[in-house]
Amino acid sequence: MFIKTLISFIICVFLSLSYFINCSIGSCSVVQCSVRSQNFFYDADNQEITQLIKQAVEYEWWTEGTHYRVELSKLFASPTLEKITKQVEQYRETSTDWYSLTFLENCHIVYNNGNIAIAIAYLTETDVITHSVQTGRGVFILNKINEGWRIKEMDCYWYHDNNHPLSREVTNL
Repeated sequence: MFIKTLISFIICVFLSLSYFINCSIGSCSVVQCSVRSQNFFYDADNQEITQLIKQAVEYEWWTEGTHYRVELSKLFASPTLEKITKQVEQYRETSTDWYSLTFLENCHIVYNNGNIAIAIAYLTETDVITHSVQTGRGVFILNKINEGWRIKEMDCYWYHDNNHPLSREVTNL
């Protein structure tokens, strides 16, 4: 019984060593290349997702632009597209002044399977008159469609009073 186990162990060691020797010579380049190309695919997707979130967060032409519906449809998908479009139309009807700018500070893609992605974004909002800065965090769920990635759902958490986490306003879109 012991000899059978010992022979199995030696065969496993031999196969492992031959595999590593072949890899060091260069026979494993196909395997390495296929792994790298898959990572490259997701890296390109992650860059596209980050750019889309940046455009969505920093987009400000909806206040006065005429083609805002078309532009928003390039960034958002249902149900968020309908909610944002409705909010933009309400904003434009009341003609309220808008004095803040929002910026994407950092974005982390925490999940991406090629069709669905989840990202966490760190945001800042600056009041252009008082120069006060408010920070927040957004969670974005994206779907990939034929035209590219679109934001399907998002939640933004804004921190008030020196970014104290206990006194935060939640914006659920």
